[in-house]
Amino acid sequence: MPDLPVVLRVAGRRCVVVGGGAVAARRAASLHQAGAEVVVVAIKIDAEHEPSLLQAANAVHRRPYQPSDLDDALLVVAATDDTDVNASITADARARGVLVNRCDEPTEGDLTIPAHAHHGPITVAVHTSGISAAAAGTIRRELSDALDPAWPELLAAVAPYREALRSRVPDPALRRRCLVALTDEKAMALFKQKGTEAMRQYCQQIVDKAQAS
Repeated sequence: MPDLPVVLRVAGRRCVVVGGGAVAARRAASLHQAGAEVVVVAIKIDAEHEPSLLQAANAVHRRPYQPSDLDDALLVVAATDDTDVNASITADARARGVLVNRCDEPTEGDLTIPAHAHHGPITVAVHTSGISAAAAGTIRRELSDALDPAWPELLAAVAPYREALRSRVPDPALRRRCLVALTDEKAMALFKQKGTEAMRQYCQQIVDKAQAS
């Protein structure tokens, strides 16, 4: 059975990355970008990846992993080059109710982090059920290259009006129709032809009309 795709909100939460290599650096960067409080634990940090790890981390402990590192953590990333250490981290996390992303054996963890790229408010993510991380990266690049560059700009422009509809229009059916209208083909055509200011005026008209209904 395929895994269920979910969004895990980590902003402001303690997330521990154990390891000092390339995978640890990528995971730390992703968590930092998502607003997590990133703690890195590593006996040795590869010189090549040290700048990115230091930039992403709120704290760095240059020592062996210990179970207390998981205190108050939402998530731990087991990204060392030692299978036994990664297994111990996984076991400790399970005992403490901490989610674990095990990089050497993804199926042994609670979650995997897909190959992804951010385009403004859009995240393009690809998961191959652990078959090939390289293929996931290639597919992600193909999808990113094919993404219409107008989409991130359009979504950024309509975001305030989406919130206005959610807070000011109590009728669920009407609200849903209006939300669809913010980003449908007509809206995209208007945005491409007349630009951001015309799009904002169009969105405001949708909000005003919905409120008056």
